[in-house]
Amino acid sequence: MGRDESKYRLLENRDDDETSHDSSQPPEGQWPTYFQSTRSRWLWGGLAVLLTIVCGGAGFLWGLDTGKSIAMKSVRTPYMQLEYNQPHTIWWNTEFSNASKKATDAEIDRLWDTQIPWEQGIIALRKDEAAAMGLPESAPWPWDSKNKGIYIVNAHHLLHCVRILYISIQQYRRGKEQTISYAHVLHCLDSLRVEVMCHADDTLRYVPPNGDPPDGRYPGDGQERTCRDWNRVMAFTEKHDPCYQYYRPGDDDLPNLERFKFCPPGSPYLPKIRQFFGLPDDWVPPERDGPRELDW
Repeated sequence: MGRDESKYRLLENRDDDETSHDSSQPPEGQWPTYFQSTRSRWLWGGLAVLLTIVCGGAGFLWGLDTGKSIAMKSVRTPYMQLEYNQPHTIWWNTEFSNASKKATDAEIDRLWDTQIPWEQGIIALRKDEAAAMGLPESAPWPWDSKNKGIYIVNAHHLLHCVRILYISIQQYRRGKEQTISYAHVLHCLDSLRVEVMCHADDTLRYVPPNGDPPDGRYPGDGQERTCRDWNRVMAFTEKHDPCYQYYRPGDDDLPNLERFKFCPPGSPYLPKIRQFFGLPDDWVPPERDGPRELDW
């Protein structure tokens, strides 16, 4: 049987055409254009990858910083729902430690004697409110013993302690009789130790490069940090005012009930107090004035 040469030639020609148009190879005469488009694709692809990495890194750092911020702000205290959201500037000295170097001893004494609001930390809390907070049952408040108990705000107890220490130091400096027992002073020192370790403030105070520079800066001076809102604490204590005042300081023979009769004018508990103590119908607690536990 004879060979069909024309058929073979057609097949060969077709194979040559298919080979010459292999998609894996650029068409003849198009090499420069091909390489240009390839370089362009690689360039844009590289830029896209680089942009993704940069954006991802920035997003990670932003998320890390935001996460820390949210975590700090979202952790609220269980009782007054306080957050670290109040900016505060650190100073080595304040008016309570004579930052101006111009105040007299009497002026400093007056601050420590009258401007430390420790008494407001004794509060009368409704029993249902205390139960909702998960608090243990406490001593009854005398003027509404069925519904309210007495509690002490921890921060105010610490204020009481720093004031106690100041009074004791000043009495020692001036050679006066110590009116506060050694056991009480030691308790207050220990309370401060415990609270410092409990709260573990990790603020890192800078140290002035030259030690004690001419401008008078000390470690941390002018440094910013975030604190809780003290005004909210005071608003809470005012709302739960138990009519307490440390009346006749140091008098251990005075019944403690005498110190719970200082309700403000208009208080619904004043009639009960007047009746209990045999006071006139128009009696109201006197305005507090003058020294308390320090002479100024």
